[in-house]
Amino acid sequence: MSYIEILTGNGLTVEQWENSIFQEYIGMLQCKKFMGTGTDSIIQVKEDLVKKAGDAITIGLRGRVVGGLVTGNAKAIGNEGTLSFYNQRIEIDNVRRAIKFEDIPMSQKRTMFNILTEGKSALEDEFSVDFDDDVIEALTDHASGRVRGRYLYGAADSNWNATHATALTNIDGTNDMLTTNMIGVAKRKALIPVNATAKIRPSRFKMGKDFEQWFVLWAHTYALRDMVNNDAAWRNRELNLTPSGTGSVLFSGSAFKGAWEGVMVYENERLPLISSTVQCTENLLLGAQAAAVCWGQRSKFNEEEADFGHDVSYELHEIRGIEKLVFNRSTEEDHGVVHVFSAAVAD
Repeated sequence: MSYIEILTGNGLTVEQWENSIFQEYIGMLQCKKFMGTGTDSIIQVKEDLVKKAGDAITIGLRGRVVGGLVTGNAKAIGNEGTLSFYNQRIEIDNVRRAIKFEDIPMSQKRTMFNILTEGKSALEDEFSVDFDDDVIEALTDHASGRVRGRYLYGAADSNWNATHATALTNIDGTNDMLTTNMIGVAKRKALIPVNATAKIRPSRFKMGKDFEQWFVLWAHTYALRDMVNNDAAWRNRELNLTPSGTGSVLFSGSAFKGAWEGVMVYENERLPLISSTVQCTENLLLGAQAAAVCWGQRSKFNEEEADFGHDVSYELHEIRGIEKLVFNRSTEEDHGVVHVFSAAVAD
């Protein structure tokens, strides 16, 4: 990627940088392949406020049809089902990152590279890290939506406790390492609501000309290490894995580790490590509308000179909000995520 080295006052500078920075840094996101504008996306993107005034967006959440199935010569009138709708208001706010260069003429003389160009690239890199971290922070928020049907602490559902910190102490370093069985339990929690009200919908992905439904598991590096080393079922299945969408970008890259029972497994080293009886981590089984990203302003590049251009400050600024989506019924529950806690002892 090339940049035009023209400083403040030239209209092309900001326009060209802003047009490219958004696409560039979004392209580097770990979560990019799971983002989309539709309700079947794991991370739903809303840009309504980019061209409209306002500081919040309301996301609509549709429940399942309950009842209404009629067979034989029974009357449909009087036997109609019900359909519930819920909503979540997501507020947007400033997100900014800035750097400053001093004594540019002499600094440039001492280097073999263009420090201003490198500074712009560094901002782009850090903005992508900030975004991925904000998505994980939202998805691992336990302040709302925490019900037993959306949480798995180790291998046994009986490890659940109404107090999150207490439940974590039930995880041990031997029996509660990540396994294919735990992936299966988490998927069943998503599909068959027990101690929860609603089913989690799998996300729909384009595979060639067709669409396929998949859940996605983000698993910490340590958790995947344990599953690869200790779970023979995973190793055997992984060796013979031949996904139907082999040509899809979903089944590529170093983060993709394989699939199990309709769950695509991806490594994510930035998932939180938690100190408890043993160190553990929070892996995430994700379905449709697990979270939402709402933009009020895409990335905007600003620069400011001082001391006759010897000092320059660069800033990237956008306005957005990222939240985990939660059904706001009398008992709140996460809309599209099952939290899978496993042991994650460091090497």
